[in-house]
Amino acid sequence: MSKTNWDSIQLYFNGDEYFRDVLTALANAKSEVFIESYIFNMDPIGLRILGRLKELSEQGVQVHLTVDGVGSFNWLPGLRDYCNTHHIGFRVYHPMPIRMQYLKKISWKYLRRILFFLRRANKRNHRKIILIDGKVAFLGSLNIAQVHTKEFMGDQAWRDTGIRLEGPPLEFLRKSCQKVWSRSRFLGRTFFRLRSRHNQQLKQRPSQELRLNFTIRWRVSLLRDLNHRIRRAEKRVLITNAYFLPRKSILRSLRKAAEKGIYVGICVPAHGDVASVKWASRFLYFRLITAGIHIFEYEPRMMHAKTLIIDEWATVGSHNLNHRSLLHDLEVEAVLTDENSIGQLLQQWDQDIKLSHPITLGDLGKMSWYHRIFARFAYWFRFWL
Repeated sequence: MSKTNWDSIQLYFNGDEYFRDVLTALANAKSEVFIESYIFNMDPIGLRILGRLKELSEQGVQVHLTVDGVGSFNWLPGLRDYCNTHHIGFRVYHPMPIRMQYLKKISWKYLRRILFFLRRANKRNHRKIILIDGKVAFLGSLNIAQVHTKEFMGDQAWRDTGIRLEGPPLEFLRKSCQKVWSRSRFLGRTFFRLRSRHNQQLKQRPSQELRLNFTIRWRVSLLRDLNHRIRRAEKRVLITNAYFLPRKSILRSLRKAAEKGIYVGICVPAHGDVASVKWASRFLYFRLITAGIHIFEYEPRMMHAKTLIIDEWATVGSHNLNHRSLLHDLEVEAVLTDENSIGQLLQQWDQDIKLSHPITLGDLGKMSWYHRIFARFAYWFRFWL
């Protein structure tokens, strides 16, 4: 069995079980809680989480809730009011313009600020983290939303993968949560002041058990490492991803692995929630299939999981294989090397493939001419998808 620095690992392929255990773990919090979520809806799941955070705040636990300014845009006023009323720490990562009167002032000074904002606004916090007392963490692809649960969505609940972790690497995760908290703003302040003088510095590189992408150097390092692992694969490369639009270097690595005889499989949703991403991904199908790569479209419901298996090494997290995650968004992944976790992920892969349609060249030949044009057009805008 491979060694791992994680003291405890539990995988979830069901949103109901994931949120049940999240609520239980939150109830046992003693000192502090960090929550980061790209989307935080004030639906039944979100209200349950907020209710538990209210209880913790009343008990004296320090609660830090950070949501993304784009992903949670529609719920920001309600979240702000609830958190202010119940003394829950609440901040927004890169909020959208609140005080639009700034746009009415035509001057170079404000133009520079607007351009600065637009550059920063493209950088989102896509992480899904629930960290309790620095000892227990929940990661994965699940936002705080009811769409991930069969309780409220029935058979249309999204297919996600989450993970519960304990172990020494969580100390570095805690530092990264502190950094995001210091970078984020109270809702309602001027949207130009996005930097904090008190940012926590993360000069230390993350451990091998966590993949974070705070700096350009880390992003480049993670991309090189991923390409290196794919090219050196000996048995398999299995990718489950909701938004598959990787950089050309990854596409080349996948084709070279397949050409060596390595089994390369990619599972994506047949019915995605972003149509332009689905068609942009389909633009890549021909060159992937002709290289010997197996592509499957998961049919029953939305496939939102983000997992990767390369031989006996795997990742579970929030990272999409698209340009946003690779270049702009904050992401986090847990690395798994133990036999039990790899076995569970392989078993889930087999279950997903049984419910998926394998794409063939014949399927591509059935695409209408206007679908082909739309796929090519969508792919041109892949850097923004």
